[in-house]
Amino acid sequence: MRIIGIETEGLGTNNQMRGIVMSGAKTRKRGEKLPISREALLKSPDGTLLHPKNFASLTDFSKTVQATVDAYLKEDKAPDFVVLPLDHAKSKEENQDVDLLSLALKDAFSKRGFDVKTMVLASNLYDYQSVDLIHVGKHLLSAQDEKVLQSNPKLQAKVVETLGVPSNINWQAIRNLAHQPAAEKVLAKYKSFKKVLDGKLLFGKDAAIEAQRGKKTALFSLGGMTDNGAIGFDKEDGVRLIESARALQKRGYNVIFTNSPRTPSDVTDYLFERCKLYHMEFFNSKKIAQNDEDAKNFRNYSGKYKAEFELQAKSVGNIYPAVLDVCEFVVNTHDSFSYTSDAAVLGIPSVVYTGNFIDKAKRPDCYKLFDLCHEKGYAISLDEAMQKIEHGESLKTKKMDDVSTQLVKAMAKSLGHTRQNANAASR
Repeated sequence: MRIIGIETEGLGTNNQMRGIVMSGAKTRKRGEKLPISREALLKSPDGTLLHPKNFASLTDFSKTVQATVDAYLKEDKAPDFVVLPLDHAKSKEENQDVDLLSLALKDAFSKRGFDVKTMVLASNLYDYQSVDLIHVGKHLLSAQDEKVLQSNPKLQAKVVETLGVPSNINWQAIRNLAHQPAAEKVLAKYKSFKKVLDGKLLFGKDAAIEAQRGKKTALFSLGGMTDNGAIGFDKEDGVRLIESARALQKRGYNVIFTNSPRTPSDVTDYLFERCKLYHMEFFNSKKIAQNDEDAKNFRNYSGKYKAEFELQAKSVGNIYPAVLDVCEFVVNTHDSFSYTSDAAVLGIPSVVYTGNFIDKAKRPDCYKLFDLCHEKGYAISLDEAMQKIEHGESLKTKKMDDVSTQLVKAMAKSLGHTRQNANAASR
């Protein structure tokens, strides 16, 4: 199935859409090329992101969508489905804006002779007028939403419920990345434990590898703040996380930290300094600000270690996926849903730090997702994990079903119904 998405400024959202794109590509017909997921996320020819609020008028927005579709069709075939992102940090009008995007895209493809369907990714419950499928995480449904669904069969037929979010990650890709020369050099000392388990002892002269032999590795993969104040992540959180990391070191663990675009620069600096002090590794994932304008966006790094991070980016790039090949468990933060899309889907024990500030009134979904995952055994809290480790217990969580696959199946079913109805109408 041919699926494309809409590019956003959110790295996590883009990766979720890419997961759906690539999952749909697995069902492609013989002879069809596998799409490159980065090329399957649309933005305007001049790079403007396709959101109504980015344009002076709806007329300008519509013209830009038309131009974007024209540019896409010059390079590739029309899609069956377009995945639409929804930013929960934006205004109350976000649902209406997504509906406008769906309408504009359908109109643009229709004028060029193609009927496409749309699906909103990770939406709240909303009765869209132009959208065919509404992906709703169970964590986004309130008690009132449940009642509305029960009383509205038409809306219910459009909703696809899942627990967790889509994933753009798999073991084959991870191991391919882990065996790239740059990553392999960095991760060699962490791979020694797994090789010992496999009966493949290392007898190299590398003192660093010898020192790490037999140790397990914990990965701290951090989320961060939001620009609307609903989610906070500050130095105090960094202090608590370093305390936990130090406790793990004393228990014989290696520790690796990776940040995310939403991790504030001052917290990034603090963690980088402490990691150097305590012989832990820190890998930066923030785009590095190159000028004052870049620095205004908190998602870009504008701290004290620009030179160090630029050198790191040049030598190893984004090493996060490769690190998953060597870690015993992953610690994510309460605000980051990658503990469902990455660790839990891969079958890696998924641990969640629940200490950072989250406004319950604005983002109840963060609390509800963790509660649901905890109840099902897909994740445990960092406090629980530390207690188990202190008592010598191993960490185990259940493997979660892949959401990307579930959504592609729902799209295929929707397309099947449409074709059946068309065939029936033509008889």
